[in-house]
Amino acid sequence: MRPRECSFIEYKDFKLVYRQYAALFVVVGINETENEMAVYELIHNFVEVLDKYFSRVSELDVSFFIMFNLDRVHLILDEMVLNGCIVETNPNRILAPLFVLDKVAES
Repeated sequence: MRPRECSFIEYKDFKLVYRQYAALFVVVGINETENEMAVYELIHNFVEVLDKYFSRVSELDVSFFIMFNLDRVHLILDEMVLNGCIVETNPNRILAPLFVLDKVAES
């Protein structure tokens, strides 16, 4: 994103909120009643949780790991958002079920 660009795009009855992290773009579609800044911060929180879960991965490989671990990415998002509402933002609480699944898979 360039310094003078905006991270919100309006089109008809909806808006797109996006954020760029290196080669990774995260885009969320919302309706006109949603708070853009809240969604913008949710994206940042989501990427921080991904970074914590995939901590052993370099920044350049994150996109690759996301593509081949979509089940884990969906689980993370499901822990954060329920029925369109943000229900959890604490990274430790979000990742706890995934760490349990990882332990079960290892044994």
